[in-house]
Amino acid sequence: MARIGIDARYLENEHTGIGRYSYNLLAHLLEEDDRNAYWIVLRDDYAGRLPAGENATYIRVPYAPISPASLLAMSGKVRGLGLDLWHAHFPIAPLLPGAPFLVTVHDLQPLRVPTLGAGRPLPLRVAYRVFYPLAYRCTLSRAKAVVAVSQATSREVRECFGIPLERIHVIHEALDDRFQGPDMPAGKAGGREAIALPTRFLLYVGATLPHKNIGNMLRGFARALRAPGRDDLCLVMAGRESRFEKDWQNLARELGIADRIRRVGYIDQAGLPLLYERAEALLYVSRHEGFGFPPLEAMRHGLPVIAASHGSLPEIVGSAGLLVDPDDVDGLADAIGDILEKPDLRERLRKEGARNLKRFSWRKAARETLEVYERVLQQTSGRRPC
Repeated sequence: MARIGIDARYLENEHTGIGRYSYNLLAHLLEEDDRNAYWIVLRDDYAGRLPAGENATYIRVPYAPISPASLLAMSGKVRGLGLDLWHAHFPIAPLLPGAPFLVTVHDLQPLRVPTLGAGRPLPLRVAYRVFYPLAYRCTLSRAKAVVAVSQATSREVRECFGIPLERIHVIHEALDDRFQGPDMPAGKAGGREAIALPTRFLLYVGATLPHKNIGNMLRGFARALRAPGRDDLCLVMAGRESRFEKDWQNLARELGIADRIRRVGYIDQAGLPLLYERAEALLYVSRHEGFGFPPLEAMRHGLPVIAASHGSLPEIVGSAGLLVDPDDVDGLADAIGDILEKPDLRERLRKEGARNLKRFSWRKAARETLEVYERVLQQTSGRRPC
């Protein structure tokens, strides 16, 4: 039996991003593995559900995942657990964990998208440009193995840090179990009026950060509105607000489409199915996406997807969506028109989406992650895999 520690401090009360990865991977690891003992570190303010398992011990700490404490204070905490292996769910690991470790890389946006630091006070902007590159390089250079959530992320890790291919393991994420389960019907969120949805709308689900390419999404939407018969077409934007809200709001006013946009903010897992089932199409033309959950969520509800031909999205969406260059505004407008006007295309994408979903499974991801654990344990202890 091995003592395996997992850094799950990205679990948040709002179920998004890396926290979604942590929850689903943990749930399936605990289902698949009853031989090893898991010591799972959480933030002390997390109040959400936790996967159950007799071999799971949860520990709470006050340290934010992106902070010097992740390198320093966490070292003592992790060493005190007497672990055989540490799994960081974000590429910032303790300097002295006292055990071999592996790290999951979801994307390299903090390094690839320098504008993410915009709008912060000067000291934080400087820290952003210095801390991330140093912490990432320090962590990845010491990791015994790297889990990349897509081939696109794997390529970026190799290009940026020169990590040998044999140390990188591509393990895809999957649709959230809590999203697709039988207790999540679309009607659970109430009627359309509960979130004030327009009669006819396109949908965007995600943050309004710079790499999400909100500007070109709005430009493509504005051009699509010029065609006849679209006087009632709106765009619903769901997701957390960010410090970049004014940027897209100002652009929407310049384009004359502010009255066609409904900003509904963060919608929980019970409310999202209603949006996916009522929309005409999902727009997801991000420039830097490590994986991308919304396209899979849309496919789960038969919603056509228009995605960027960039990053991981072609890998994840495949032939089950329309791929457009994220800088091709006319191409995006044309794709919107095709979805709206070609019922045969919509039906084909619906069927392709259902087939595409079968490629992604958290059970498969957990089993592949266990194989990485066993390989690292064997390499570092000389023992046979558990």
